[in-house]
Amino acid sequence: MKQRVRSAEVGALAGRILQGHASLRRAASAEAKRRFTPELLAELGLSSSGGLGVLVSEDAVLAARRARLGPDDSGDVVVVEGTEAHRRVLEALALYAYGDARASAAAARWIATTQAAV
Repeated sequence: MKQRVRSAEVGALAGRILQGHASLRRAASAEAKRRFTPELLAELGLSSSGGLGVLVSEDAVLAARRARLGPDDSGDVVVVEGTEAHRRVLEALALYAYGDARASAAAARWIATTQAAV
């Protein structure tokens, strides 16, 4: 399993892990979106202003409903089903898959470094 994780291309890995477990949502306001600023941003060298929010929860649909995040294919928050123990990896995968070019590139570098350490 470790070898498969180490050798997987970043895009394929993100697709396998996020497929069926992530969705885009829209926050009601910029203030509401700030609650979902990824913890990994500073480590990726990205600013916390603007950008994509990420919500990780074991029950993603319920967490999104409680946070009043409506489904939106061009949303500003990615809701990912997962555990707190995997938050950093899931945030990186979400930023890679759904973020702008800068966030995606930074997340890809972080993921590749993390893969090599597995």
